[in-house]
This record gives sequence, C-alpha cells and structure tokens, in this order.
Amino acid sequence: MGLFKSPEEKQQILEEKTRKVLEKYELTNLSTEYTNAIKNINSELAGSGLSELGNLLAPDTNTSLRVQTQFLNAIVQQNWIIIRQLDDISKKLNK
Repeated sequence: MGLFKSPEEKQQILEEKTRKVLEKYELTNLSTEYTNAIKNINSELAGSGLSELGNLLAPDTNTSLRVQTQFLNAIVQQNWIIIRQLDDISKKLNK
C-alpha cells in the first residue's frame, strides 16, 4: 500500500464520496447538471472536514469555535435540502 494515490484512485474516492452525499441527502434524482456541481462542492468541503475534526479533538479549542463549526455544518446540510427542493420545483415547472 503506497502513501500516495494515483489520480484514478483519487477520482474514484471522490466519486464514492459524492454518491454517499447524494444518497444521504436524498439527491439521487437530481438532474445530472447539478450532480457535477455537488461533486465540486463536496471536494471543496473535503478539506474543511479535516479542520473540523482537528477543532473537535484539540484540548484547548474554545467552545465558541466548536459551536460555530456545528452551525456551519447545519447550514451546509440545509443547503443540500434546498438544492433538492429547488430541483423538484424546476422539474415540475418544466412538465
């Protein structure tokens, strides 16, 4: 097992993470044009997950920073719901 992943392996991991996000937030019926946008959003958020984990594990992290991180996470989750609802509205209007 190598320390570095090939570009193909990285792409496969990103695809799997995107699929999990789509399933988790019930976005599997989303139009394909938005699926690519979600892949991009998910890859941008991947780095913030590491800093969030660090914030939670650090013994000297203040409570305010933890609360802010939790609120931001809640906003991201709400945005997934809004995306799904807007896509549903768009599909109904196009009928």
